[in-house]
Amino acid sequence: MAQDTRLVEALSFDDVVLVPALSPVEPWQVDITSKASRNVAVNVPLLSAPMDTVSEWRLAVVLALLGGIGVIHRNMSVEEQRRHVEKVKNHPIVELADIAVYEGEECCRVRETMRTLGVRQLPVVDAAETVKGYVEFAELETCSCGTPVAKLTKPGPVFELGEERKAIDFVKRGKLDAAAVTLKSRFLGAVTVHEALAVYSPALDEEGRLRVAAAISPFDIRRAQALDGFVDILVSDVAHFHNVNVISAAKKLVKSISTDFVAGNLGTREGVLDTLSKIEKVDGLRMGIAGGSICTTSGVAGIAAPTLFAVMQARSALEELGVKLDSIPIIADGGIRGPGDAVKALAAGASAVMTGYMLAGTDEAAAPLIRIGSKLYKPYRGMASRGALERRYAADRYSRVAKRVEEGIEGLVEYRGPIRRVILEFVEGLKAGLGYAGASSIPELWRTARFARITSRIGAYTGVVKTN
Repeated sequence: MAQDTRLVEALSFDDVVLVPALSPVEPWQVDITSKASRNVAVNVPLLSAPMDTVSEWRLAVVLALLGGIGVIHRNMSVEEQRRHVEKVKNHPIVELADIAVYEGEECCRVRETMRTLGVRQLPVVDAAETVKGYVEFAELETCSCGTPVAKLTKPGPVFELGEERKAIDFVKRGKLDAAAVTLKSRFLGAVTVHEALAVYSPALDEEGRLRVAAAISPFDIRRAQALDGFVDILVSDVAHFHNVNVISAAKKLVKSISTDFVAGNLGTREGVLDTLSKIEKVDGLRMGIAGGSICTTSGVAGIAAPTLFAVMQARSALEELGVKLDSIPIIADGGIRGPGDAVKALAAGASAVMTGYMLAGTDEAAAPLIRIGSKLYKPYRGMASRGALERRYAADRYSRVAKRVEEGIEGLVEYRGPIRRVILEFVEGLKAGLGYAGASSIPELWRTARFARITSRIGAYTGVVKTN
């Protein structure tokens, strides 16, 4: 049989736009809740890429608090990866502020602290971190500077870890601006009015704990079983899942776990069909090959399945099988630079997107902050870069050496500040994009979205220089 050399059109995010449509809602009314896997819902359709310069427990905590899910990378031992997961699962379901004052502090200094924080009350603790009560800003306005706040402390409610919802409700009702949360009577932090009034909802499991996922190799059954039933999703982390040996290993692995399993990375309709026909438990599809900003597979191997193209291929396969898109959610992985790319991926059939680049420069990303000249940066590297591969094989003797060629680079990304700012901008961009496309939800976007091929560059590509 002659080889099929027909060209297919592999569209990327820069090749298309979504056509605006009559909108039934305002952007603030758009519902962006979705699924990250068959049984795991999210309030923001965003997962962090399992990269060792991005996704560890700190980032996973804040991302879950904001409604998404962090995927803990596997460039560490099984035991260490489980500890990262435990820190997320045991974290309060609200971000606590470390803003208590010690009972011996002078009232003038505390008064200035409260003015800076913009709160009317602060918890007061003793040397053993036991909450003694609260101090009121109004009481501090006339006190002499040498007076310790202990003399002005009044009793008030204290909430034990697990009662964060009660603390949030208490603050929302205007009873306190900073409600103390303790663990075994020791101060952990405070739920502040700023946090309680935030407009997002955390991603929580059935027991009310933060959601978290973990990356695994299909060949590493020991790691999968150690995490099974503890994480919410096990995410396959191989560059090319459409491989006889990988599929065979995954087929065995899923028989030993109960946690949702996401297969990937995949890039074609045939890859999805083969995966679903050979593996009895697939709870999501991670789509996109060589689409990431620091992936060099297309240059090294001449191979790529751009993320938008890969999502369309997965959708085609699911529709061919008569499977609903939210039954086996598609995760668009690679090349997501901002909400605009995410809206296109969702419109093509994805339920959520995965990104490393957007999150790599944030405070919570795993890499250290460094200064070069007058600017701040964070290191960022592909998981097939030399440094990442060396760390993997040094950290985990069970790692499988599949390739000896680098398919990723190491570099720097500009510092972007707290992840909260990035995610809230992402959420607003998503809602605006769905609104323009005439969709009030992601499933509605699947039904109504219309793509147009770009024949010339528009908008930011006109060459106009922006001035302040």
